[in-house]
Parts: sequence; C-alpha cells; structure tokens
Amino acid sequence: MKKALSLLLTIVMVMSLCTVAVLSPAAAQVTVTSATTEGLYAHASDAQNESEAWVKWYEANDKMYFFMPTATNADVIEIYNAYTTDAVINGTTVKVGEAESISYAENTEYTATIGSKSYTVVIMRSSAEGAVFVNNTDSFDGMDLWGYLTDDKSNNASATGAVLDDEGNLDNTGVKKIKGRGNTSWDADKKGFNITYDSAITLDGMAKCKKFSIISNFQDASLTRNRLLYDLADEIGVPYASDSRFVEFYVNGEYIGNYQMCEKVDVGKNTLMPDIDDEDYLNYVNGTTTDFQFVCEIDAGPDEDDFTVRASNGNSLTMKAPELEKGDEGYTKVQRFIKAKYDVMYNKLTGNAEDVDDYIDIESLAQVYLINELGKNWDSGAGSFFFVYKADENGKYKFYASPVWDYDNSLGNAQGVEGDLRNLGIKDYEEPTGWFAKYKNGYRGPNFLKESIAKCDALNEIIPTVWFEQFVPAIENKLNGEGLNDTELYSADVYKNHLTKSAAMNFIRWDIIQEPQWIADHTSLKQCFATYTYNQYGQVTGVDYKQNSTATSYDQYVFDAEYQYMIDWTNSRVAWMSSQYFDDYTPSKVLIKGDADLDGEVSVLDASLIQMYLVGKKDLVGDALICAETDGDNDISVLDASKIQMFLVGKFTEL
Repeated sequence: MKKALSLLLTIVMVMSLCTVAVLSPAAAQVTVTSATTEGLYAHASDAQNESEAWVKWYEANDKMYFFMPTATNADVIEIYNAYTTDAVINGTTVKVGEAESISYAENTEYTATIGSKSYTVVIMRSSAEGAVFVNNTDSFDGMDLWGYLTDDKSNNASATGAVLDDEGNLDNTGVKKIKGRGNTSWDADKKGFNITYDSAITLDGMAKCKKFSIISNFQDASLTRNRLLYDLADEIGVPYASDSRFVEFYVNGEYIGNYQMCEKVDVGKNTLMPDIDDEDYLNYVNGTTTDFQFVCEIDAGPDEDDFTVRASNGNSLTMKAPELEKGDEGYTKVQRFIKAKYDVMYNKLTGNAEDVDDYIDIESLAQVYLINELGKNWDSGAGSFFFVYKADENGKYKFYASPVWDYDNSLGNAQGVEGDLRNLGIKDYEEPTGWFAKYKNGYRGPNFLKESIAKCDALNEIIPTVWFEQFVPAIENKLNGEGLNDTELYSADVYKNHLTKSAAMNFIRWDIIQEPQWIADHTSLKQCFATYTYNQYGQVTGVDYKQNSTATSYDQYVFDAEYQYMIDWTNSRVAWMSSQYFDDYTPSKVLIKGDADLDGEVSVLDASLIQMYLVGKKDLVGDALICAETDGDNDISVLDASKIQMFLVGKFTEL
C-alpha cells in the first residue's frame, strides 16, 4: 500500500512539474543574440527559439520606437527585457531576462516603465519586402560592430544574422563578410555595405545569391530611383540587370533604416553573373585559348588596391573580374590584353566602323544610353559604367554595356556641379526637358556615351526603335499600370505601397532634409505629357506632346510628395524624349494582319496554324497572336482561320 501510494505521489509530482514546464513563460528560455546592452528588444519573427531577428528600441523625438519589419504580428509583439530591473509596458510586466507577449496597435503611444523612469513608446511596422539582421557583439578595438564598420570602409567582419521576408519566411544563414561600400555615399552618415553570406540565400522571389550590396539611397528622398531604373533595365532585357528588394536593415538589433538589397556586381556561381568565370583568364595565360571573359568599369575614382587598366583614350578601367594583384600569374599579360580589346572596340565605335557590332553589342549600348539619358544621370558614361566582355551566341567575343548601376543621382534629383553645367551650356539640367547624357564630359579621359552618340551612326539609328519598342511600352503598360505585374518592373503604386510605412520609419531615423549641393529643388514641376497613337498592332504611329504652362507644387520634406515628384518627373521626361525621337522612328517589324507565322505573307499555312493553336497543338505568342486576330472581335477563333481562307480565294479584298 505504501509503495502504491509512493508511486502515485511520484506520478503526481512528475505531472505537476510537466505542467509547470508547459505553462510557465517560454520567456525564461529566450535567447536574444544582440541583447548585450541594456534595452527592450522586440521579436521580429514568430519562429520559436529564434535568436537573431530581434529589434532594440530606439530613442528619437523624446520617444522610444520599435521599428519593426513587415512580417511582425500586427496585434501581438514579444518584448524581451535586457535591463537589470523589471519593465512594465502597456500594463504588462516583463521580468529581467524574460520576454512577454504584449498586445499593441501600430503608431499608438504607450507607456513603459523601467524602474522609476517612464518612457513613451510607439511601435511601427514596415511595408518593405524584407528585413536583414546582422549580429556580432564582439568588441572591435573598443568599438561595437556598427562603429567599427562605419569607422573605415576597409573594415570588415563576419556575423550571425537573419533574413526575413514580408510573409515571415526566415533564413538564419551566417554572414561570411560585411564591409562598407560606395564613394560619395560613404561620406554620408547612413552608409551602404556589401554582404557576402556563407551560402546562397533568396528574398521575396529573388534568384539565389551569395553576394549583395545594400544601398542606403541616402540622398534620394523617394528612396526609389535606383530601384526603378534597375527594374526598368531588367524589364527591357539589359544583360545582368541587378534584381533588388526594399528591406529594413538592423545591426546588433539597432534599426539602421530602409535599404535596397541588390545583387552585387560580381561573377561566378550564385552571383549576378553566374555564367562569367573569374578564372577564365588562366586559359589565356596558359596559352590554351586566345580570348577570355572579363568585367570592367569606367571608374571615376578607383581605390589604390584596385586592379586597373588605363586605356589609350585615358579611360580608367577598374576590373571586377578578374581581380588580380601585382605578382599574380599573368598580371601584365592580362592588363595588356584588356587594354588592347578595349582600345579596338572604342576605335571601332568612334571611327563609325561598319562592323562595330562585331566588337560591342549595339542594342545593349543603346539601352544603357537611354537609361542614363532618361534619368539625366549625373555620372552618365563617366563613372559607374560597366562592360562585360564575353562570347555571343555565335561564339564571337564582344563587349556588352552592362550591368547598370548607381542612379540615386538621377530622375530630377541632382543639381550637379555648376561649373560643369556652364561648360556644357546646359541650363535645364533639373528639368525633364533637354539632353544631358550626350553632352556630359568625362572624368578620366573622354565620356564613353558622349563620344559614342557623337560618332557612331549604328547607335543613333537603333536608339529610336529601342525607345519606342522597349522603353515606352514598359513605362506606359507597367510603371503606369496598376497592381503587381508579373514582370521585372512594378507599377508606381506597388513601389509606393512597399515604401510608405518604411519611409515613415526611415525618416524618423534619418532626417528627410537633404543636402542642397546634391538635391535639386523639388518644390515645383511643369509637367509634360504625351498621348500616343497606335496602329492595330500596337506600334506607335503618333505622339501628341504638351507641357503645362503652370507648375505643380510639391512639399520636398514629405515622402509622399517626394515620391510623386519623382514619378511625375519620370513621366514628363518620357513624354519629352518621345516627342524628340518620333520623327526618326520607323517600326522595326512590319506586321501583316493574318500572317500568324510571321513569314511576311498570308497563306494557307497561317489558317492551319490558327486551327492547330485552337486545339492546343501550337502556340501563338506576341506579334503572332496580334496578327492572327483578323475579324475584329479581339479573340482568336475559327472565324479568324476562315476569314484568311476566304481572303485567299478572293472573297475578301483585304483582312
């Protein structure tokens, strides 16, 4: 009986202990990697036992803010107490070293008490597509991680971390290296960084990648100019256009701000340029090939330790691949090879050679010129201008103008250097009218785009076609459309929706007031408009252009107004450029109604192709789909095939 009673008591005690373990707050077991300094920390992820994605509260405007990512629960937030005394927030006590769930509403003021001191607390949630957390609480010569990284651009560190998308998907892949980046932007308080992960990651549908640049967009109050022009380049097919997402960036839990997380300009597996091999040069050095791939940049300010090549025209080329140092195998031989290839290409281009397209891909050059001209990008052709040298589909090596990079100083955003503008004779640089990229001077040697436009007929001939058949449809149908597009370029409302709440957080952390030497007057704009006439095939046949005589006013210290200014300026610029290019535009393809197989004539084969399409045996896409519609009902049916057949036997004189 005693043994039975003892066993029963033991069971009861065990059950009691189990019950306590289940019901006691999980907070006692919470680990917060970054919580080595006093503060309250909020969990950005719903994942249990996740230690990296925690946000430390931040003091601004006499309040304490939790700047939370989009994925944070909208009703309840987990708060961890890293003070040495208990905290009370919104009526809930959070003991030292523990966490509690707190009910909240966004942008609502609450009271937090730490010991005898009270604080006003506001919890804000982002609208960005993701969040990036980097944590390393070691001491770096007496500095914390943020202080160390921002002290010198050459400083770098490894870290643990988290990447969180807007749906709550979490990746705790470690950071192999984080290091400062940028030239002018490095002088700002809000600095940019390059991040290399231990293995490839993805964020919100981006291709898996190991190397990213997170861009601060510190001088762009719309936060969008880089993203818009990168996505536009991707939409029209510029090779290696960097994909990117808006993210919130945190270092050791501290909110740093809204950033643009981009695929870094780099080569090799799981990078922006996965088909470019940075060791391909060894085959040339060893004598097994006569050509090799490389990536270079016309660079306004190369670093001392950069692998550079000085072209005969004076352009300074910083090599992105291969990156060699003096003493490396083939160093001098590779330099001479790259210089020779660049010199020949440049001479062909500026010499107006008939075979210039054998040396540089003219379409990509036209695309990148138009990206720069559309933006009135201050560095157009003079800096941050990249080339990829590789074999085309026929195995012939040539240059491609790509990837695009560095456009925060564009789309009406910069005043530029007044002396340069006087020398160029440009008085309307801030306006959406007037040419710029074709007149911009170089920094070291001639400006590549200026010389190309001035001297290459093949380039000038293709530009109007590329403009009206690639740029105008992308802007009119995508950017000025509504809702999320299943393409690279989103509509203007989607970008704004991703940024509105994020910008509110960013501009508490960083003042929206801009430096006048960098930022143009965004208070007014005389908007330009273009109305396009199209033929039945969707090709532009007319442009009706006008500019308002009165200006629209904008508040340059409010995000919504700054964003709208950027969109209005962009559309005004598109309208003006369309008015300038239209007289030189001839459609590249003459489409014929009924020519479903696009062979240039209407035959029984076209009717047969439509019939096979209707039963699922053939595909019709793009121009073929447009040409197959013959009866005016905007629907492909057996009636279209029948009309073609009747046309062929003379029952219709035209389709």
